[in-house]
Amino acid sequence: MTNFAIRQATVVPLAAMIVPMLVGLALPRYSSVSQQMSELEMYAPAADITTRIAAIVSGTSIVLFGMGLLRIGFRQFVFTALAAIVFGISMVSNGIFTMGGPLHGLYGIGIFCVVAPAFFAAEFRDSARSRTIGTLSMAIAVFSLLYNWMMIVHFDPAGFQGLTQRIFAIVAFGWYSIASYALLRSKVAEPTGEPQNVGAAYRAS
Repeated sequence: MTNFAIRQATVVPLAAMIVPMLVGLALPRYSSVSQQMSELEMYAPAADITTRIAAIVSGTSIVLFGMGLLRIGFRQFVFTALAAIVFGISMVSNGIFTMGGPLHGLYGIGIFCVVAPAFFAAEFRDSARSRTIGTLSMAIAVFSLLYNWMMIVHFDPAGFQGLTQRIFAIVAFGWYSIASYALLRSKVAEPTGEPQNVGAAYRAS
């Protein structure tokens, strides 16, 4: 189960979010540059259903990733895991509830997407890769923070909200691919303090 929970996140979160991007390109009255992905819900029923399913699939995948981190070691990845689970739940709510209501995104708890990479940078411990992965994760956290700040204060360039959201989505959801891959190839400490090859442990589980 741990193997599946981590390994699936190398592909599913990002792939699921690419689907509505492709759907948007196929709609003649929809602008992928100026309109956000949630606005696909206002178009053809097929686009609405596809967008909702993509959000639910991506969110569920991220929740599974968080649960997989807890199975690796609660004390090692607790903050990353909880942030990922909260963000995943907010994505699921995006698929269940319509755009415009407070339950779409569960009152903005999707902001936890910002801290998940930062927590991972602090909690990931592998002498061969931790510096590189940590630096990359922190850079993605800063980028996510900047994007969310721009949206809150309405600095997101007018007429380009769809484009900036898609760039953010590729970076933010792509981080789960990076983190999962790093975990599968790394050595981390068990709660006892003894190092373990995580990838080998997953294949054996």
